Amino acid sequence: MNNFLKRYGYDVVKTLVEDGSSRRFYRVQKATHSAICMDCSSGEVPGHRLDDFVRIGSWLNSIGLKTPEIYELDDVGGFALLEDFGDISFKKAIEQGVCKNNLYRLANDVLEHFNVQDCPLKLPNYYDTHVYKAHRRVIDWYVPAVRKERNPDGLIDGYLKAWQEIEKNLPQCKQGFLHIDFHVENLMWLPEEKGLCQCGILDFQGAMIGACSYDLGNLLEDMRVDVSEDICAELLSGKSEDYLLWYRVLTTQFHCRLIGQIIRWAVRDGKSGYLQYLPRVSMYLQNALKEPVLEPLKCFFLKESIDFKALTDLNINQIAEYIHCDAV
Repeated sequence: MNNFLKRYGYDVVKTLVEDGSSRRFYRVQKATHSAICMDCSSGEVPGHRLDDFVRIGSWLNSIGLKTPEIYELDDVGGFALLEDFGDISFKKAIEQGVCKNNLYRLANDVLEHFNVQDCPLKLPNYYDTHVYKAHRRVIDWYVPAVRKERNPDGLIDGYLKAWQEIEKNLPQCKQGFLHIDFHVENLMWLPEEKGLCQCGILDFQGAMIGACSYDLGNLLEDMRVDVSEDICAELLSGKSEDYLLWYRVLTTQFHCRLIGQIIRWAVRDGKSGYLQYLPRVSMYLQNALKEPVLEPLKCFFLKESIDFKALTDLNINQIAEYIHCDAV
């Protein structure tokens, strides 16, 4: 990376906070000009490819949305110099007193804009991806962590069978562009811009095609923040029954992935900071399982005595010995 920055005369002034990916970000400066260096050099990880960032960002800009301008690019080495959107994410803007209702409405307007586009990009279908497959992480990682023992043979089969029963009864739904990681720390508040461009969009390179309700679930049932009932009710009002069924199913699959992913981050990657979000994700799952569409999943969890309240006394140093070698 140093050679890449030296080539264009930039110096690192700050290492930015890590996210859950293998990428790294740095604020860099040349004279008075600030930029972001994105380091994707760690390899071909699904959803982290630099060429996907370039082509998807270009399309989003072409339809009137705001993604970082690319100043310089080394697609072989895996580095890019990007426009610096500053430090004020939607989450931070809310903490600083910007009207949260207006910010969530703006985020929803961006999603609605996605939904009316005929996306020409070749993108994977949600159901064919690592993201969909990873909803099994609740079994692969969370269950052995809270039980403090390896999963018995066949447990994952019963779990996947419950989801198959749910999915086979779902109606057809509108398919469209999915950001896949649409939450308040990937949306930057740019008040100097106009319209939808006041929402700076980050971390879109893992985009897919799928049911349009997926991203709204990411936004409203975010592990990082509590979203008030009035905002949720407003943004979900007027949605069709079919949309709401898919919203509940996809958002719950997301939580099943995330509750295991949090354990996986801590055990495998040493990223224990995400453990603080376990109670909120657990609450989302407990509430979701009250919905009739998820009855097969609720019955499975009850039969197997899988408890989403057992979040205390997690020994991260011991959990690895309970994880099966085929865990995803």
